[in-house]
Amino acid sequence: MYSNRSIMASSGRLPGSGELKIFPNAPQPSHQRFASSLVSWPPELGWYRNNLVALSQYYNLFFVASLDEILVFQPIGHDQYLINPCSTIKLARSRDGFMGYVDTANPHAIDQLVVADLGLEEILVAVCDDGDVVAYTTRPIQREIDDRAPDPHYRPNNFDSQVRPFFIVNVGMSAWGIAVHKEARMIAISSNSKQINVFAFALNESCSTPDTSSETDILDGEIPGILNDEQWIRHRPYERLDPKARSNNIEIVLSNHWNNIPNVAFFNNNRHEHTSPDNTVYLVSTDIDHHTYVWDVWKRTVITQLTAYSGNLSGWGVACIDPYFCRPAFSIAELYGALDLKAATSLPTSAPKPRQRAPFPFHVLHTDQRNIRLFTGDPNCRQDVSCTAPLRAHPQSEFLNPPSGERLNMVLQVPELELAIVADQMGRVALLTLTRWANAAGEGEGAHGFRFEHFVPLKAQEVEGVRPKSRLAGVAVGPVAGWLRRREDEKDDEEVEGRIILRPRRRRRTPFDDPRRRYRLLLYYMDHTVLSYEIWRRTEEYGLVG
Repeated sequence: MYSNRSIMASSGRLPGSGELKIFPNAPQPSHQRFASSLVSWPPELGWYRNNLVALSQYYNLFFVASLDEILVFQPIGHDQYLINPCSTIKLARSRDGFMGYVDTANPHAIDQLVVADLGLEEILVAVCDDGDVVAYTTRPIQREIDDRAPDPHYRPNNFDSQVRPFFIVNVGMSAWGIAVHKEARMIAISSNSKQINVFAFALNESCSTPDTSSETDILDGEIPGILNDEQWIRHRPYERLDPKARSNNIEIVLSNHWNNIPNVAFFNNNRHEHTSPDNTVYLVSTDIDHHTYVWDVWKRTVITQLTAYSGNLSGWGVACIDPYFCRPAFSIAELYGALDLKAATSLPTSAPKPRQRAPFPFHVLHTDQRNIRLFTGDPNCRQDVSCTAPLRAHPQSEFLNPPSGERLNMVLQVPELELAIVADQMGRVALLTLTRWANAAGEGEGAHGFRFEHFVPLKAQEVEGVRPKSRLAGVAVGPVAGWLRRREDEKDDEEVEGRIILRPRRRRRTPFDDPRRRYRLLLYYMDHTVLSYEIWRRTEEYGLVG
């Protein structure tokens, strides 16, 4: 039998059930929020979009997309109260005159917001119905709020932000999917143009490869200006690209889809290890015809196809899962929970699985209108895991019209908690623990899966009528205010002979750097009701009590 010591040596973590705990905060009904508001409420939200909210991982900032504006909140207290926005970012435009797809009256309305790391900066990316892509760094947003409120106990009332974007382009048609690669310094955008535009940022001569820990580029400090359409070099379709030649801003176009592409995802190696020996950058995409592809971005080729055309299903969400951040399971119950494997293996989501699937070093979590499926990157693992309609058979859903809003189009990850979060626009969210087989006898080698931990709103909240009769505008997750991450280039103050000296902090932190970290999960509904939760793992196996 394996000991805890041997498991720790192979995975870097101790095994254990590690129960995922959840605590519901006080709900924030829309009528209560508006009663105390000092601004013009309620702001208008776009219907039938992707995820319209996001949380910073480094600052106490919560973002809400209101048509062509971004409202910036600072959640207050344990219950994450959203009173008034601190500021409003009026979204910049690449130029006037572009048409909208979902709403022709508001062509610049935002379809999705994403907060992610690009290089050493955390960025906020918005994609719009007119095809615009606009990105800001979060540091000047926080700095601007701090300048307005030097007293930490004072919060500024809503003001028009003067923060400028560092990146603004147009991809030709309504833009929907956003993926950001931290180490490779890339932003990928999918759209109704049926293609994916990948923007690879230029690197300085001192860093020609994306795996060097000392690299510096335009995103390691202040942004000198705005990068727009004219500052990107688009190569011919069959021209060879060199991933080490990064002296210019490069736009890479990936074409193999035949319909709209709602979401894309990079494989970000969260352990700061190089993605592969040959600089391969992996991207996964899914379209509303249900085609799902794994790409080699630099070669502009499809490595493998995971799902094929289905007449009654559409691809809506994808996420790339690092197997390292899957929880060890020592029984079928720990591996799959209550998941009915017999039903799972019969899910008709695609054509028969190819016998020879090309390998890739991660797993793919894929969603359509109702179903969740996990594809393993190991070609020797013959079992993909699926679950049919996990969010459908729950109370209080009959007041919504399923055909127009039944789509699992919001997929988030918390690698530190070995957690995936899947939400649909009908208003419910599933919390999944990602698992891997670790039986001492060696049985089930290579098996990976997931198990459902919680559904929110919680059953008690459903019974009490806490959940509003409204669709879900977005869901966000991030560390609670007391456990916010620290920037990798953040300086620590040090007192030397009566003077404060700023020292660069050299320790590199990964998403799995503290098992005690607690997270906040915020659900934002179309009527502006907010439900929030605190989530964490029980930590007895780390010698801690949580």
